[in-house]
Parts: sequence; C-alpha cells; structure tokens
Amino acid sequence: MSWFFGGAGVRRAPIIIALLVLINALFLRTVDPIFFSRMRDFAFDSFQRMQPREYSPDTPVRIVDIDEAALAAHGQWPWPRNVIAQLVEKLTKNGAAVVAFDVVFAESDRSSLSRMTTTLGGFGDAEAGRRLTAAQDNDATFAAAITRSRVVAGFGFDSKGSKDPPRRFFGVAFAGDNPSQFLPIQSGAVKSLPLLVAAAKGNGSVNTDHESVVIRRVPTMFRLIGQDGLFPALSIEALRVAQGASTYVIKSSGASSEMSFGQKTGIVALRIGDIQVPTDAQGRVALFDTGHREERFISARSVLADEVPAGELDGRIVFIGTSAIGLKDLRNTPVQDAVPGVEVHAQLTEQMIEQKFLARPDYADGAELLYLAAIGALFVWLLPRLSAIRMAGVAATFIAVGALAPWFAYSHFQLLLDPVFPPVTLAAIYVSGSVLAFMGAERDRREIRGAFSHYLSPDVVEQLARNPELLQLGGELREITVMFTDIRGFTTISEQFDPPGLTRFMNRFLTPMTDLILGDKGTIDKYMGDAIMAFWNAPLTVEDHAACAGRTALAMQARLRVLNEEWKAEAEREGRRHTHVAIGIGLNTGRASVGNFGSEQRFTYSCLGDEVNLASRLEGQCKTYSVDIIIGSNTAAQIGAFAMIELDLIIVKGKTEPECIHALIGDADFAKSPSYLTLVDRQASFLAAYRSGAFAEALESIDACQAAAEAAGWRQGYYAMMRERIGALIENVPPDWTGVYVAREK
Repeated sequence: MSWFFGGAGVRRAPIIIALLVLINALFLRTVDPIFFSRMRDFAFDSFQRMQPREYSPDTPVRIVDIDEAALAAHGQWPWPRNVIAQLVEKLTKNGAAVVAFDVVFAESDRSSLSRMTTTLGGFGDAEAGRRLTAAQDNDATFAAAITRSRVVAGFGFDSKGSKDPPRRFFGVAFAGDNPSQFLPIQSGAVKSLPLLVAAAKGNGSVNTDHESVVIRRVPTMFRLIGQDGLFPALSIEALRVAQGASTYVIKSSGASSEMSFGQKTGIVALRIGDIQVPTDAQGRVALFDTGHREERFISARSVLADEVPAGELDGRIVFIGTSAIGLKDLRNTPVQDAVPGVEVHAQLTEQMIEQKFLARPDYADGAELLYLAAIGALFVWLLPRLSAIRMAGVAATFIAVGALAPWFAYSHFQLLLDPVFPPVTLAAIYVSGSVLAFMGAERDRREIRGAFSHYLSPDVVEQLARNPELLQLGGELREITVMFTDIRGFTTISEQFDPPGLTRFMNRFLTPMTDLILGDKGTIDKYMGDAIMAFWNAPLTVEDHAACAGRTALAMQARLRVLNEEWKAEAEREGRRHTHVAIGIGLNTGRASVGNFGSEQRFTYSCLGDEVNLASRLEGQCKTYSVDIIIGSNTAAQIGAFAMIELDLIIVKGKTEPECIHALIGDADFAKSPSYLTLVDRQASFLAAYRSGAFAEALESIDACQAAAEAAGWRQGYYAMMRERIGALIENVPPDWTGVYVAREK
C-alpha cells in the first residue's frame, strides 16, 4: 500500500475513493434493497404534501358518512338492517348512480324480530313466537332495498376467512401475459350475506392492502388462493356498475404495443367500460392524494332526515363508510394521517374518473442509473482537474438537477422519479473526493505554515498556504494604510530591567498590541526593537482599511493606559520606581508596492514607497507635537467620521511638499460630542491666525483652545509646544513665512 500513501498515491486517493463510492452506489441501486424503496416513498410523500392533487367538487363521487352525529341520532353501530335499507332507499330517491358499501355484512341482523322467535318461545309464549316468525326479517328488508337500487356489496380478505370465493358479477379478459401471476394473493375472504350479495349489482373488496403504515398504492384486483378467478377492489367495481359494464379488460406485458423484450414484467393497465386505468406491475394504482376534504362527506343522519340539498347526490357514485373514531376505520395517507378508510376508495374513484394518475414509468430505474453513472463518472474525472470552488459549483449544479428534475416531473407530468438516491450519491462522491483532496492540500499548507510562521504575520502565512504561487519575489502596487509605532523614552524604561525582565516587559507590551492589529484585519510587517510596523489592505483586501487602522490606533492607546496602571501597581508592590510608558503612532494612506522582497535565499512580505516613509515620519512627529497619534491627510480624508484635530502643515524629512497632519483623538461617537465640536472651531481659528502670521492673536487664542481641549478630555502637550513655537516666532518673524513648518528631525 506504500504506493497509495506516497506523494503520487495521495494525489490519486481522491479519484480512487470517489470511484469506489460510485461503483458501490451503482451496485446498491441495481440490487435496490427495501430501504431504498422506502426512501423513495417518503420522498414521493413529500411531493404530495407540497402539491397534493387538486380536489374538484364536480367529480361525481361522494361519501355518506356514518359519523358521530349519525351514531348519536340512530344508536351505536351496527344499525338494524331496516335502518340501512332506509338509507339505501333515500340515496336511490336522491338520484345516486351507485351505492357502494365499505362495510361487510357478514352476519345476520340479530335485531330482527324473526330472530327472537326461539328465545321468546323458550318462555312458553307460543302465540308471540308465531307472530315473530311472521314478522318481516330486517335482512330481507335490506335485500329488497338493494334490489331496487344499484348497490355494490363489500367483502374483505382475511387470513381467517373462508376459502370460498366471493361472488362475481363480471367477466375478465386480458391481453398479454395472464395477470393472475402478478396479483397479490389472499388466503381467505369474509363475505357479506348471500341474500344481500344476490340482490346487489356488484361485489368489491374493501381492502386497501396494508403494505406499510401509509397507504400509497391500492390493488385494483386480487387473487384468492386456490381460486382461478380475479376479484375487484370496491372502487373499480363501483365504476363498473356505474357504467353498466360487464367485463374488465386487463393489459399485461406481452400485449400488443407493449415492449417487454420477452420478460414478464407485469400488468400495465386495466379498462373498466370507457375508463382506462394505468397500474404498476402488480395491478396497483398509486394514491394521488388530496388529503381529507370535508366537501366529499355527507352525514348519514342528514340523508335519513331528508336534509340533503336537492341534486347533491344526483348521478353520484356514493360510498358508505365511517369516520367515527370508535369504529377504527382510519388510515394514514401520503398527505394526511388518520383519514377514514372509505375516503381512500373515493379518492381512487375520483382519480379514475378525472384520469389523474401518479406513475413511476418503466424507464425510471434505467434513467436514474444512467444519470448516476454518467454524472458520477464526470465528477470523478473533474475532481483533480478543477479548483475547489469550480468543482463545488459543478457539484451543486448536478446535485440540484438530480433533486429538482424529479419535482418538475411530478408537478408537471405526475411522474415519480427518485429525488434522493442520485443526488445523495453525487454528494457522497463529491464530498469523499473533496475531503481527501482537502486533506492533501491541508498537509501542504501545514508545511508552508511551519516554514514561514516564525517570521511572517499569520495573515500572510495563511495567504501563502492558500496560494503557494505567491512564494516568489515581486510585488504589486495597491493602496494601503501603514502604521508605525514607537515607545517614547525606551532607553530610560529599559534601564529598570535586567535582560529577562526587559523581555517579559516587551512581551507584555507587544502581545496585546499585536492582537489589536491582527484583530482588526491588519498585517504585522515587522518588529524593530520597541517599534511595530503594520499595514492594512494587503495581502488581504480590506475595504475600510483606513478606518480599521484608526480604530486600532485608538484601541492601542486605550490598552496602553490599562497596561500602565498594571505596571504601576506592580512597581509599587515591588518597591521600585515606575516610569510611565507612552507610544507614538503614525498613520498614512497611499499607494505602495506590496509583496515579497529580499533575495532568492530569504525574503519577507513587506511594503515599500514614499507613503510608507511618510507614515514613519509622522510617527516621529508625535514626539515633536506631543500627541499620541498623528495621521496624514489621505488617512484623514478616508476616516472623516472620526474625531481628529488639524495640527499643522509640515514638510517632513525627505519630502518637498507640505503635508497637512492631524491628531486622531476619538471615534465617530466622540466626534458628535459638543465639547469636541467646540474644540474644532477654536482650533480652526487658532490655525488661521497662526498661518496668516498673526502670531500675537494666535498666542492669545491658545488659552481658549487649551480650555476646550481640557473640556473634551484631550490632555496632551500640543498647545504647550505651540505656545513655545509661536513665542519664538514673535521674537524672530521669518521674512518668508508661509504657515508651513519644516521638520528638522525624522
């Protein structure tokens, strides 16, 4: 296995693993274990919940419901057969085309008076016995009502039932293979009384075939073990009687125009009179569910009380069943749980009349396999050839097609295509290959991080890890904001410590300052003793880089105040003198060359240019002007919302043009304070007098500026320095005064 884990082997690993995932997936899909079938069913249920079949009240199907109201009015179930006879007669009177019972009347009516003869005769009342014997039998009354109507009786398949077949009222013809071999086989039947069945016009199974907790497919025909005949479901028998048809025609594999390539692939369709019903191979119809709809239901109480609106039942196929919870005829369907079982029969009949069917076409398995094989192979081929982002885009596209195409097929054509297995497999191929590729890339990144993390900033190291091609000499011209910082009087401070103590001091200073810079998207260029050089907007783009630098500078000064308090407390505890630590910060924004500079043997990521030099000079002027933070005019223009005070026009060392410098004193919230706004106004007046050469007036205005600065909380040495400078200018006014100060020091 050494070939696999070597350099080339690691590069091949993503392809090999992705290919193995594809091959295994194709094998499993070919075998198609029951779990996969259930997974498809759940997906198809979700489709139906998102877009159920639209219910049309014009479809001539209704349910007469033995509901709680009917039970309250006429007593508990089972009702006397003479009451049910009245129900049939009233339905017939209201114009019902067919009355189909989702009920099996397997026993005689024990409430018939004639059934009480033996019992009462046992008390010696012979006359009463003769009268009861002569009384009308409820079953006979019910049968008579059935005779005068078009009724479909119900029977049920049950393993404990009789082996004798239910009565059939029809003939069966078939084209192609004998359908009997494809139908579900039942071991026994529970039948309605022969008296009642003989009076009916049809006889159908009330079973909905509990292949799972959810009813998704219902057989149209059944076969009874040991019997040659076929037995219809209640729904199609009701349709047959409604049309006056005498024969079912079943089309199977091998029939004309059916391509089965010599294979016995199963049933294709069933014809009932003028209605063609496509089925699956076992003769089942997929329930295209609307969910429970109250509009289908009419209470049996309303029918018996003659409260049904005129014409409501005229020409309808009427199913009689129950929604009463206590009678336990509730079923789960794809759209809804606990719906009356009779509603399943009604929905199937509606589908057949409306010709709205869900179908999983014969080509579905082959098409899904072909799509999976083709796109899976494409994934395997593309994995080593595309970047991670492009491969992710390709994967997302084909996974989306695999998930959305089945929805389109369902919503527009009622076709059921698998929306789960192909997309999941493609995702597994992509993820498995990408994870291994990522692991290989991460190994390379670790090597780069290990090699460069000691002398490059973390951001730069990460950039190099992601883009190793940057490891070459050269740079680019881009706008950046540069920061220089320096500790004031560092020589004096360092004299307090021995070498280990000075190291600890510097670590305590540099660590939080570095954290602040890196935390606001900055890049550390280098440490120069007690100084820090950093910049923003390289190598990573930072849209608001000047503002980030300004926030960082303010945060560094705030953090230094906390550090000074800690150092002072420590010095007092140790009985030594504490020297206050102050830093100057210079910020400047402009275009500079940024990149890897050095030699072929050793180089560093840095920045070069006049704007970088100006930032260094501005930091040096913090000492001259006795302020903490000085920023250049470009930086000031980009962070105009911050609180800043214009200090002077200055020509720094190495420059010939004056630079307008500002002191950064607060954030955007502070810039809205009245005390700051007052300070800005007074500073403007002071600078106007100073630059115009009105030194006496400028000197007088310093006190007002100093007071405003104190009120604003800006307590630095700028005005004391300016007072001294202006005093010198008054004594020796330059003949060529332009209001620009020429710096003598860096």
